[in-house]
Amino acid sequence: MKNFLVINTSYFGDVLLTDTLCQNIKTEYPDSRIVFLVNKPFYEAARYLAGVDEVICLDKQGKHRGLWGIVQFLKQYHDSYPLGFDAAFVLYGNERGLFIAKVLGARQIISENDSILHYLFSTIAVGKNVTGSVQQANACLLTALTGKMPLDIPMQYRPPTEAVTFVQELFRQFAVNPEDKLIGLCTTSKKIAKDMPVATAVQVIADLNRTGQKAVLLGAGVRAAEYAATLRAKGCTFLDLTDKTSIAQLAAVIQKCKAVISVDTGTLHLTCALGVPLLALFYLNDGQHLAKWAPAGYYPHVLLAGEINTDNIQQGLQNLLVMEGESTV
Repeated sequence: MKNFLVINTSYFGDVLLTDTLCQNIKTEYPDSRIVFLVNKPFYEAARYLAGVDEVICLDKQGKHRGLWGIVQFLKQYHDSYPLGFDAAFVLYGNERGLFIAKVLGARQIISENDSILHYLFSTIAVGKNVTGSVQQANACLLTALTGKMPLDIPMQYRPPTEAVTFVQELFRQFAVNPEDKLIGLCTTSKKIAKDMPVATAVQVIADLNRTGQKAVLLGAGVRAAEYAATLRAKGCTFLDLTDKTSIAQLAAVIQKCKAVISVDTGTLHLTCALGVPLLALFYLNDGQHLAKWAPAGYYPHVLLAGEINTDNIQQGLQNLLVMEGESTV
């Protein structure tokens, strides 16, 4: 058995997009064990990815913050891996990740970092300008170890039974019937420029209600809650699940949806990892950005970018549902 450490302490979507790397490791080394180091808020994002065996958390904004926090983290976990790791993959070349990998006993460290730590720790530095998507670039870190191009494997996320049970009870509380045609709607992200305009959301929800479908608003955080409150103030009728689920429970909600309409954020990538039909909205129509973050062709989706309005959202959703054999009425 080989032991691997994968370090990605970035955001929700970034963690999910690391799954292709993890699955490639499992394909190349079937008996391997993969430990995934993640930022604490995204523990569930990593825990239920295909190929991940164990998850440990770095509490970047809490007890592991700063230099002293890293010392505390290493004291906590140093003795947990007495055999070390055959290799560590440090996503985005994070220098904190390089240091942690070295102290935890990684015999080879692979990243895109070429700083002084690269030379001090004798890491394997890969090119920073790998073309293609983030998902592909992450997987290409394995090439430094195997000498082979990785397989283009779709992300897979598997919510646990307890999350599915929670959502069943949640839907019962909100009087959601099994025959309801649920459409997930994620309208907010970390950047306002990527968010769906409120006026557009009002019309999208009205269109869904008119066609016998039910909008399920998905989101978390202050801005998402304020957005939901604004929609209610405008008289919109929808199922508001903002801040009502964990990541795994959100996945179980998405699995109950006929499709999801999502802006460019982690929920979009989670929908892909679940294989649920997706209408992907990229309000920032930048070619380089789309090449990096847009869903791969094998995920069931329709992509809209740039000039997005209620008409092409409605048409895109209809096309998506027809593609998936679902009725649009």
